Amino acid sequence: MDLKLTAVDASFSISPTSALGLIWLQAHFPASEWGVLLSGNAVFSADCVDAMVADAEVAGLAVAMPARVRSLAADPSKRGLCLVL
Repeated sequence: MDLKLTAVDASFSISPTSALGLIWLQAHFPASEWGVLLSGNAVFSADCVDAMVADAEVAGLAVAMPARVRSLAADPSKRGLCLVL
């Protein structure tokens, strides 16, 4: 694992778990933000995290992400069930 995401209410914090994860964060954020990022205190919305994870995975990083469960009540258009065999 290179980056670890932790759920914080409806958002996520991100922290490096390897030297590669540390370098990736430093390459994507200004030096003024590194302290907050490296301590795991930066919090991002789910949409922002999705984009960050996609970018990190394209770069070859392994990302540990908690499972996200969305409520059907929040999106009435997704009321059907999908079964994959």
